[in-house]
Amino acid sequence: MINQYEVPACIEDALPELRRPLHQFPAVFHIYETVTCFKDYMLRQLQEHNFSTLARCLQVAGRLYERGNPVVRRAVAEIVVSSLSRVPLVDKVTRIQLYSLIPASFYPLYMQQHLGINTSNK
Repeated sequence: MINQYEVPACIEDALPELRRPLHQFPAVFHIYETVTCFKDYMLRQLQEHNFSTLARCLQVAGRLYERGNPVVRRAVAEIVVSSLSRVPLVDKVTRIQLYSLIPASFYPLYMQQHLGINTSNK
């Protein structure tokens, strides 16, 4: 299982360009700030239609969600999936491309939140 102390290294391995921004936080204590920094970068890639980098981001997010301990999974669900599901997708092509990149590990959660389905029975 990936714990909260390993998250920055996992992100940096796949996305070396985030090394400097991630080192702003003492990662040992700030999993939510680390994941928020990652989420901001990921959403910027979506906004700029940089789908190759977005795909790498989503692969990392999927790996963290699938292999993470409960703290890591909660951070990914509450920050990454939640924010991603609220992005308005007005362009059908962008919507299809994004849907094809969402990792299977959190695709159902993403769709529940994106479509506004009641998730109170977690």
